[in-house]
Amino acid sequence: MRRMIILRGATFAVALAAVLSLLLANDEVRGQTTVNVDVGDVYFCDASFAGGVCDTPISAGDTVTWNWVGSLPHTVTQCDATFTTCPPPGGFDSGTMTGAGSTFSETFNAPGTFPYQCNVHGAGMRGRVVVAAAQATPTPSAGPTQPAQPGTAGPTASAAPAATATLTAATPAAVPGTGGGENDGGLSWPLVLAIVSGVVLIVSAGAGITVLRRR
Repeated sequence: MRRMIILRGATFAVALAAVLSLLLANDEVRGQTTVNVDVGDVYFCDASFAGGVCDTPISAGDTVTWNWVGSLPHTVTQCDATFTTCPPPGGFDSGTMTGAGSTFSETFNAPGTFPYQCNVHGAGMRGRVVVAAAQATPTPSAGPTQPAQPGTAGPTASAAPAATATLTAATPAAVPGTGGGENDGGLSWPLVLAIVSGVVLIVSAGAGITVLRRR
């Protein structure tokens, strides 16, 4: 009976840790960054790109949000590579929007280069979103296990008092947008998930040892 209770507790902890690890890996690959691009009169990014093409580099899974900061009407309309067809079939298009405070967002899940322009001002107001493949954060390998010293007895496990962990997530202040866009501050979900996984494993192990001692 004691072994069954301990086995069930350990199995639950391992299964939950595996689910959290999958969520953590998926979040690392997908990314959750939002990049801001100004839509001004008459430019994308900043006034130095008026009459030119503003490039905005991001990673696959990131979102670009265009923010209207001028008073003239503009569009954010995807184009083909030569800026001839705007939009191509299936391309994004904000439609004509006017006034500071208007926004348009698009999430880019696949690597590639996505030209766009304002269809009101044409060649005088163009940009490109350059999407790189997302990179997963490598997981450090565990260090070597220290061999036991000959002639010494192994340590005896004892039940540790239960500890209550309080997780507080602080949201950083937003960073003001500049030039080709800035990353918005956001919650570090991979770190939170890793901490939760560790707490669950520790609490489950402590519960198993306590049941063994009581039985």
